[in-house]
Amino acid sequence: MTADPAGMRAIAIAIVRRADGALLVTSATEPGTGRTLVRPPGGGIDPGETAADAVVRELREELGVEAARPRPLGELEHRIVFAGRALHERVAILAVDLPADATLPPTTDAGHPVWWLERDRFDDAALEIVPRGLLDLLDAEG
Repeated sequence: MTADPAGMRAIAIAIVRRADGALLVTSATEPGTGRTLVRPPGGGIDPGETAADAVVRELREELGVEAARPRPLGELEHRIVFAGRALHERVAILAVDLPADATLPPTTDAGHPVWWLERDRFDDAALEIVPRGLLDLLDAEG
């Protein structure tokens, strides 16, 4: 995982959508507040690695699937407090394709649930979709 001198961590996340518009996500419960944070799968960009390489590697490690054709959709800067730690991230957002026969595990390698966030839940107040601005970016992309 990389961080610049100011402590900003570079990560890459994968946008995978079903035909009905549902978004592939993972989730975690923030221990201090109990809020549910939801994010597309992905993770840190290693030194010397591109965002595209990182997102393919992360999907292989986290979900055991081979992503193909990573395409940049944008980048967001994000700040959040999680488990009492202030995090500052630069998030590369990439669309990817998964094989039609890909089988998704119920959890990531770290134990976070893997699920499809239905479009009608994008505005669910019980969920905090991160990084902030992600849904606006995706709406702009079509």
